[in-house]
Amino acid sequence: MTSNNPLVPVITIQCDWNDVIRLPKEEAWISSKILNQTSVHDKLRTSVNMADKKIKIDFTDNYQYISHGNLNLVVKHIPSGLRVAFVAPTKVHNIHKKAVLSVAAAENSLAVSSCEEDKLLVWDSRTSEILLDLKGHGGPVYKCRFFPSGIVVLSSGADGSSRIWSAETGINPVTLKGHTMAITDVCIIDKGRNVITVGKDGTGKLWDVGQSNCLGNVLEGYGPINCCALATTDEVIPVENEREVGTGNKLLLVGCERGLIVCANVAKREVIYCKQFNSACNSCIVMDQTAIVGCADGKVFQMTVKEGTILKEWHESANPVLSITSLPNQLFIVGRQDGTCTVFSLYEAHSKIRVCLTGSDCDGIRDITFNGKWILTGCRDSNIRKYDFNQITVHYK
Repeated sequence: MTSNNPLVPVITIQCDWNDVIRLPKEEAWISSKILNQTSVHDKLRTSVNMADKKIKIDFTDNYQYISHGNLNLVVKHIPSGLRVAFVAPTKVHNIHKKAVLSVAAAENSLAVSSCEEDKLLVWDSRTSEILLDLKGHGGPVYKCRFFPSGIVVLSSGADGSSRIWSAETGINPVTLKGHTMAITDVCIIDKGRNVITVGKDGTGKLWDVGQSNCLGNVLEGYGPINCCALATTDEVIPVENEREVGTGNKLLLVGCERGLIVCANVAKREVIYCKQFNSACNSCIVMDQTAIVGCADGKVFQMTVKEGTILKEWHESANPVLSITSLPNQLFIVGRQDGTCTVFSLYEAHSKIRVCLTGSDCDGIRDITFNGKWILTGCRDSNIRKYDFNQITVHYK
């Protein structure tokens, strides 16, 4: 196992920095914190360059100014050599009145999101227009996702049910019932004839969507499950049930409240291995043949899917990880309870580069989604922020 440089700090900045740098004689705070050490607080100040009358940004000796635009500011933290790009949202969607729980975006500009007001809404991610209010769940919806078609939604929540919705008409033709406690996460297999749900009752259930039928428990008995992800393997298991489609080469990873990562073969309904971590596993994704796991103690791990071998560990913050989403080019985003939202690269050449998606004022990032062009973050402050992926990937070229 390799670990990142333990002296890599977390750099944070005043949430409205992009408004501050547009005006002269303004200032904003910028802070660096190395794990288990005291934060170092600095200021950035703006002035007018007398030569061209443009706004100039001045930093203390701890930072080197590199560049800035309307939505980005790039600096180098001199003591650590870390290059940090702060990216402000292109748009802030005020869809909900209470804290956002989950958000998903499709390539066709449709978005779906849920909040603590027990609302599940379909809306236009270009205009913020609410298109549908999906009513049927008896409580908050903890996870909502689009099927690959982009016009069908899967939602799951506190009432222990999962529901299939048309994102065009709002019709709910299928309801999946079988969990005895809240459902915390979902996986859609291939085009979506089968889905998997996991919940606080400790089970991972495989469903036949067309017949609203549970085909069996992929795993059970590991205590409350917080998250799940699907991986594909080279080994294909023959499946006799014609209602079970695309499961023959699938592995299910789940992250448990007790700190376990459990990997099971979906077709065999058989656990392959368990990996014990020191704190609750809150979020997990699969990138190629590796998994990225985020824990309540702030640690982020990269591990092999097949054996559960730890390849890398990032422990730059002690703040709980709430959400992780993969991006192209070996990038992934980590959202935390303190409102930080950071892009990491799996490439060693980019180990001293971080892109920070800003805007949250210390409110947790509950969910993150990417539709191929835009990144949307769902926050405890009730806002959904939209970021241009091009503003991020440019820093890793």
